This record gives sequence, structure tokens and C-alpha cells, in this order.
Amino acid sequence: MRLRERDKREVRIWRPCGMDDDVYKWAPHPQTIRAAVYPGGSSLNPKIYGDAVTRMKLMLYDADVQLEEGMGVSLDENLPALRIKSVERWDHTRAVLEEIPEGRRA
Repeated sequence: MRLRERDKREVRIWRPCGMDDDVYKWAPHPQTIRAAVYPGGSSLNPKIYGDAVTRMKLMLYDADVQLEEGMGVSLDENLPALRIKSVERWDHTRAVLEEIPEGRRA
């Protein structure tokens, strides 16, 4: 996929700081980057991710931020509804995002 400026939007990246009763806890000050977020269904390999591929998204960005597996991602002002599943670095960085189940969100 190609990263275009017109496709970018503000995305908030949250650092994890543990779990409390199977609910994710996030550091209080998220970092904001500009990234493009797409549905992952047609771009992800179902042999790797299985049926969950329909609930996943792809995030492309080229900021100087080191993303890691397990970090939270929110597309609005709320706490994260997505979590980084994997990160791949090419010309830009591609992160595979998975939905956090409703009962495990803080």
C-alpha cells in the first residue's frame, strides 16, 4: 500500500502499563501521530491471522515514533479500541491492529 498525505489522520498511541482484572491499563499521556488507517481484510493473509482478519486494520505511518507490539491505538479522543499486533518496517512503517474486546478496554 502507498502512504498518501490525504489519507492521513490524527491517531493517538498509548503505552501499556499493565493489566487490572484482564482490563488493559494505559499510560496517561498518549502520543499523537499522523497515520493512514485502512480495513485489513483484503491486505492481510487469512492463513496467518485466521478469521480475526475481518476485525483487523492496517496502519501506515512515516513518523519518527517507535511502535511496539501491545501498544494501544485510538482513532478518536477515547481510550484505545485497537492494539498493535505486529509492526513491519519498509519505506514507511506498517502496523497490523487488532480490536480490543469490549470487556477488556479500560
